[in-house]
Amino acid sequence: MKRHTAMLGLALTVAAFAAAVSLGWLPMYPARADAASTPAAVAAVANASQGTPLQNLLSTPQARSYQQRQKFHSDARDFFRVAASLGPVERERRAQTLQSRIDGYEQARELSAGESLMLRIGLIQATVPDEARQKALVQQLAQRYRADARQREQRWAEQQQNDPRFQNYKQRERIVVEEVMAMTQIPGGVTRDEYLRQRLQAERERAYR
Repeated sequence: MKRHTAMLGLALTVAAFAAAVSLGWLPMYPARADAASTPAAVAAVANASQGTPLQNLLSTPQARSYQQRQKFHSDARDFFRVAASLGPVERERRAQTLQSRIDGYEQARELSAGESLMLRIGLIQATVPDEARQKALVQQLAQRYRADARQREQRWAEQQQNDPRFQNYKQRERIVVEEVMAMTQIPGGVTRDEYLRQRLQAERERAYR
């Protein structure tokens, strides 16, 4: 019975992974910038649908990575659930392990800033008994993440300013806005704002095609 249950759970995990890959999405993780593994993952799912043994799909790097991330989240939930009942040494040991794993996933861009922030706040609350100290550490952490976000936004803005496609879009944007604002009738039975949004979306798609 236990073996049957374990195999059922394994099959459900594989099914969830296959569905996530086929949709181009993995739960709780933003797409990485390179996204190099996606074609291989899709191929693995396609092979599975054509009769490739289940074990072959489970042995792919994408499947192993997915299962490792699921275990990471499971371990994090378990730690936060039992942290208060652990001894100081064991609680600190598990907290440090979780902290290291958060660092690794964040550096690999497999955790969003928001997810990392919430996990780190949870670690503070689980390991720092003094509420005033907790509050101070959380504020410092939030300030660090805000500063990181501003730096990323600045780098992105600088990259955009040097991108000819972006410059072309901005020129078209001004023309489209003036054109739409001068219209006396809006086609399609939509509001002026909605029509403007549609036109600008089309210009963005054309610029970055």
